[in-house]
Amino acid sequence: MPPVVPPSVAVVIDAGDDAVHTHTALAAHHPPSGRITLHPGPGTTSETGLAHDLLAALGKPPLLPGGFPAGRQPAWEAATAWITALPVTRLTVLRAHRLTARRTMRLLQLRALTGIHLTLVCHRPHLPAALHQALQTADYCVTADFQAARRHYYGTTAPVSQSVDAHARPADRWLTLPVLDRLVSYDSPAPCTARARRQRSPSGTARHPHPSPSRQSGKSPAVWPP
Repeated sequence: MPPVVPPSVAVVIDAGDDAVHTHTALAAHHPPSGRITLHPGPGTTSETGLAHDLLAALGKPPLLPGGFPAGRQPAWEAATAWITALPVTRLTVLRAHRLTARRTMRLLQLRALTGIHLTLVCHRPHLPAALHQALQTADYCVTADFQAARRHYYGTTAPVSQSVDAHARPADRWLTLPVLDRLVSYDSPAPCTARARRQRSPSGTARHPHPSPSRQSGKSPAVWPP
């Protein structure tokens, strides 16, 4: 029986690092439905670290029990086995512009072994050299359209969405998912800032809201990540 040819790798170009892409990809994460969204942790470029992130996204222990030679923990083998057993059919990887060529090759090997539909989200206007180099070994397609990207995140089970104009309103995103907005852009060129709304007194004159206790003391509010 001939091997199953995996679908082309989908590369999503999120040129403006728009939080709506990350929100939508994270919302699509649902292992029982066969969809995994991987948000690689910052501060590491190791291949094993990426495998640990993938195991955590699958809901499995990232650290395998038992003793293994240094640097030989079979984390990728474990991830491959779990993806095959669950089964998982779609894998979306956020912050793909930060992947090294070797990490990307690991994901491409995983795709070849499992037949998974792999989507890489690049939050930059162009593909970085490392990502472009690794993709030369695989069939891939590139899209910058949000609705097309959404279909890659969800597959054929994508729920009915609002219009693109609705997604483009920043106020909707900040009010509905305030916590995720602090998590999704830790490597963005400029930090996200919130707009302060001016309040009006009963007489109709404009006034500024009272400063928070942290600002009165001269300290900036704590923000995560630092």
